[in-house]
Amino acid sequence: MKSFKFRLEALLKFRKMQEEQAQISFWQATNQFRIEKEELAKLEENVLENMNLLRNFQQNLLSIETFKSFHHYFDKMKKEIQQQNESVKRADEYRQECLKNLEEAVKSHKVVEKFREKKIQDYQAELLKEEQKILDEIGLQLYVREK
Repeated sequence: MKSFKFRLEALLKFRKMQEEQAQISFWQATNQFRIEKEELAKLEENVLENMNLLRNFQQNLLSIETFKSFHHYFDKMKKEIQQQNESVKRADEYRQECLKNLEEAVKSHKVVEKFREKKIQDYQAELLKEEQKILDEIGLQLYVREK
């Protein structure tokens, strides 16, 4: 009997490649999400530091110009934080989409892989059947020769 050859080997390789690409995309999206969250944390930390600085200045006499500068700065930072929150949200949505794609790719690959395993089992069962048939024929010939 000839050796086992899986007819859908090209499909299996393609699905494996899709799975690997989905893993890379998910890793990149997760990394971008982390970067966006870190940037948001830096902005928020910067605002807190400057609020503490403003409180320290308020204990002394504070000029109107300085107060206006702080007020303008906090308005600007509030807008930047809102924009960064949107960036974090978009990055998370993209990460979730990549995760979904990865799950689908893994599932597709496993379907073909399980089909391949079943075909291997069928092939091995057929081999055993052929081997048993040959052994039975040999046994029968030996029995006939002895008589």
